Amino acid sequence: MSGIITEDRIVPAWLQAMRHLERHDRRDRNILLEIADPMTVLPNERVAIGVVDDALRRHQNLSVQTVAGTIFPYALYKKVGAEKLTDRFLTIMDRAQEPGTWGTYAMRLMRRAGKTPGSIINPLELVTQKLRRAAGAGKAYTSNYELGVHDVSDIDEDRAFCEVPLYGAARDGAMVSNFPCLSHLTFKLVKKRSLELTAIYRSHYYAQRALGNLVGLSYLLSFVSAETGIPAGRLTCISTDAHLDYESWGGVGSGKAVLAGVEAAMKTSPAEPATAVAQSSEVCSPA
Repeated sequence: MSGIITEDRIVPAWLQAMRHLERHDRRDRNILLEIADPMTVLPNERVAIGVVDDALRRHQNLSVQTVAGTIFPYALYKKVGAEKLTDRFLTIMDRAQEPGTWGTYAMRLMRRAGKTPGSIINPLELVTQKLRRAAGAGKAYTSNYELGVHDVSDIDEDRAFCEVPLYGAARDGAMVSNFPCLSHLTFKLVKKRSLELTAIYRSHYYAQRALGNLVGLSYLLSFVSAETGIPAGRLTCISTDAHLDYESWGGVGSGKAVLAGVEAAMKTSPAEPATAVAQSSEVCSPA
């Protein structure tokens, strides 16, 4: 089974996916969310996000914005700018990361081992530079802007993850117990006029993570759009194994009540103008 969900904004797309999972025993494969305007959120959608936030804080000591920050620290970017972002962010995370954990996706996007032994590169900066050049004079490829999230060291020979890292460090022998669920990120430059982002998840928990993941992906798209001057376009998210994990909201009964609260919030009429989704005061926390 699979589902293709097309919506203008993040929250309606996520809610449709939740309903789809409800109809399919709370688990399905290859759910595709296609979001035309991931940068905009309506006031009633912010209320809906608040309902999810309350459930996550109560049962997981987590929030939508904390999850979003693991993909891109948008608030820190707005505070310090692109030039200082990497150094400031990695300094914060080097102090905050717990021993034995793999950190956050944002850390991997900004710091990876290079081809030369001992060298360090910033994949996000390289992709941004490539897009900036492509959007200028000369020929521009549509599909040439990839961000691999996995390291070779993520592959545990004793477990069948069936993932092939396309871009990563040399294996150092360390095994990762909390295996990253986000498999790959790819940007598309459409006729030099629009920048699209597609994310592929090997496993995706829709109550605990998916809404925050979508917000975080919109942060990442917003950053690359701002730094390249290319207008942000469509966000596509492919969940190859999607779960409606009501246990993350306290169990089935509690989870259904949370989802009902989200649906009630969405039925209210927006009383204020739409705003940008990227309005967070949190940085992030290690995964």
